[in-house]
Amino acid sequence: MALRSLLASAIIWLLMASAMPSYAGLIFRGRLDSFFAVGLAIVLISEIVSTVITAFFSSDHATQVVPQSPTAVIQGLVAASVVDAMPAETPPDELFAVVFLVIALSSVLSGVFAALLGVARAGNLIRYIPYPIIGGFMAGLGWLIFNAGFLVLVDIRLSVEALPLLLTGENVARWLPALAFALCILGLRTRIRSALVIPGVIIAALSLFTIWATVLVDDMESITAAGWLLPNVSNALRWTLPDLSAIAKISPAVIAGSAGDVLSLIVVYMLNLFLRASAQEVIVKRDMNLSRECIVNGVANIASAFSGGGIVAYHAPISSSLLHTMRVNGRLAGIILAVMFTLTLLLGSAIFALIPRFIPAGLLMFFGLQFMKEWLLESWSKLPRQDYFIVAIIALATALLGLLPGIALGLVTAIAAFALEYSRMDVIKQEHTGRFFHSNLDRSFAQNQLLQQEGDKILILRLQGFIFFGTAYRIFEHVKARVSRGDSRIQFLILDFQPVRGMDVSTIYDFQKLEKLTGAHDIDLLVANTLPHLQKLMIDSEITVSRPDKPAIFDDLDHALEWCENALLEAHDLQAVARIPVMQQLAERAKFGRHELDKLPEYLERIETKAGDTIFKQGDEPDAMYFIESGRVDVLLHGKGQREIRLRSMTAGVVIGEVGFYLGEARSASIVATEAGVLQRLSHESLRRMGSEDPQTATAVHVLIASILSERLSTTNQLVRELVD
Repeated sequence: MALRSLLASAIIWLLMASAMPSYAGLIFRGRLDSFFAVGLAIVLISEIVSTVITAFFSSDHATQVVPQSPTAVIQGLVAASVVDAMPAETPPDELFAVVFLVIALSSVLSGVFAALLGVARAGNLIRYIPYPIIGGFMAGLGWLIFNAGFLVLVDIRLSVEALPLLLTGENVARWLPALAFALCILGLRTRIRSALVIPGVIIAALSLFTIWATVLVDDMESITAAGWLLPNVSNALRWTLPDLSAIAKISPAVIAGSAGDVLSLIVVYMLNLFLRASAQEVIVKRDMNLSRECIVNGVANIASAFSGGGIVAYHAPISSSLLHTMRVNGRLAGIILAVMFTLTLLLGSAIFALIPRFIPAGLLMFFGLQFMKEWLLESWSKLPRQDYFIVAIIALATALLGLLPGIALGLVTAIAAFALEYSRMDVIKQEHTGRFFHSNLDRSFAQNQLLQQEGDKILILRLQGFIFFGTAYRIFEHVKARVSRGDSRIQFLILDFQPVRGMDVSTIYDFQKLEKLTGAHDIDLLVANTLPHLQKLMIDSEITVSRPDKPAIFDDLDHALEWCENALLEAHDLQAVARIPVMQQLAERAKFGRHELDKLPEYLERIETKAGDTIFKQGDEPDAMYFIESGRVDVLLHGKGQREIRLRSMTAGVVIGEVGFYLGEARSASIVATEAGVLQRLSHESLRRMGSEDPQTATAVHVLIASILSERLSTTNQLVRELVD
């Protein structure tokens, strides 16, 4: 285990040691190029501190954190902003001190933000960011990283204007080997999925360069003088924190000039932290505590800044993949790696002078190309064209305008695309009429017959999602088309808001138009299941106006439907029926004459009920069924504990308990009277006696029950067809 850990750490050290000079070169260049060696020390300290803290406290032992190109590029922009804001005559030492303090502060701010997200348990925040925004942002960032490779080599940004200068012989000789090195890694990584590819190519490149320099050229002094190797830093990696009095030199102009880049750094850091930690979960096949990772990584970057580092570090899935493949304990490997970099800082810094410049620059180019390949090219076959268009727009804006404008444009584009896509979704989830979609109040045969005949006068629209100006207008247009038809019979319109999760204020105008439309056609507009704040909004905007004879807002769809049904029945003088004798029920449904059922009362037990009486309880034996002649009862289901759920209500003309009565099964619910009334009870014993003494009456009862069950089945089938359609 220890030997494997040592070998794995050595490979990671090689990879990082090859890339570190590019990070130092991105930040300390131009007026600060004399501080390149100190920059290497800062990168090394950042790596040492971050690695030690991660090794002890990460939620997964395979976690390895390193300074990486995306944030190094942004911190280079922060440094450039500070340099541009400082007076031209500023002494180099003073300029370096200010740049370092701002870089360290940017690392502290990034770490604090990550730690706060972790404390707030917001580690899954990345799951809520749309993929096209992340993809476009990462593709644009890839271009900036690729461009940084040219910046490290020839101090020229890749652009159309700079092409003539980049294509001069001397500059081509500098960047062409780096580009070939990057393309070689990219090609091999496409074909070989191994964490050893990059270290292998680095070793091969170092070997080829050594052969070229020693065998073909055989003049190391001229090669060094030509700038093929990194500067000799063997005695320069010693430094102490600058005098804190340099803080006084951080003027408002410096803060203003670097604020946007610092904000970009935080965004880039958090996106990469989440994405790479998620990628590590896939690689090692273990779930990580992302909130804890935010805290640990945030603290590591804060500690790094206060220790003399300050280059932002975060998860490196490639290193984790290597440890996982070699079955190495990552915590031990992390400690070994920290020791290696400490020795490099103290004793072996001369190794950097042997690294050709094209290797760290080529690694930057590779990382940039990898980002663009993964997020821009490969997403073409994975994403719908609309989403890919967003990726391309954000990537282009990021490359041409910068990170913050790219993010802003991406958000605007994504919001516009979301609004367009959402407006295409049908805000009307379901549309029903009262013909087959009834309230939970079971009524008499005559009342049900009327509701089936007149039910088309009740239109029910069940809405869904979030309603804004585009979707609200579609509701208005739909209702307008319905009520404008010549055969329209609509008298009641119920808007059910149960699946609706919100409503934009801009929709008020469309709902006001809907209210005027329904009023012009003498249609009662009712709403149900509205959220409290939406209910107040509708009342204040006079979309719904309640009258003493007509409430406009209901707690649920069931009560709104019941009110409409009552209004229809009342218009046909059927609502006020107080009593429906059993003889009448049999005559209506079973088609038997009353004179043929004269003996029926002999078999029934008359029961008078008052509000609150329990007819039977859930679980009771099905010893009888009941005919409701008057009054009203509720069907109650007893859930866990003492909770009761009202399933239905029943009134005069309805039979209760018949299913359990015929099947011989225990009562599935309780029946409780809610109004005083009269029930007629028919027991098993009475029905058997009726069958032997008066077969015709018994047949009428059986036909009645069959009719009731058939009617319910037919209504249910119609409702199912309506729901499916």
